[in-house]
Amino acid sequence: MSTDKVATLVAYDCWALLEGADIARVAWQAGDEIQLVPVNYTVADGGLWFRTDPGTALARGTAGRPVVVEVDQVDPVTRDGWSVVVRGTAELVDVLDAPDMLVEMTVWPAGTDSVFVRVDAERLTGRRLWGSGTTDASTPALSDRPTARPLEVRDARP
Repeated sequence: MSTDKVATLVAYDCWALLEGADIARVAWQAGDEIQLVPVNYTVADGGLWFRTDPGTALARGTAGRPVVVEVDQVDPVTRDGWSVVVRGTAELVDVLDAPDMLVEMTVWPAGTDSVFVRVDAERLTGRRLWGSGTTDASTPALSDRPTARPLEVRDARP
């Protein structure tokens, strides 16, 4: 589907966009709740990979289970952007079994993330959106927008 402001992306374009970004959000079902966490990721060896500690809720909750990974970018001035959603099953991979190119993967925050999670795309969807290209008088300039208040940070580890 394509309109003058929204276009559905083919898989090739989705993978190209995924390769150019590095922050994603991973969602999974945990009991009666949906869990959602940001991760650094990379695309390698035909899958989407991120790294975590085996004791985290992320590792325990996603191992062998369905996950949804969302990556997006938006330009707040032009209002252009894109979003790619990867649906698949998460597989925990020991650091010794991961492709060599992943060993030096940068992870924020730094830690002892000794397990990789690989998500093979069982379903891949994406959309590109085009904004107005310019801001109008009713849109505050970035410098005029209120700044966000700091959020309370809680440790996701039980």
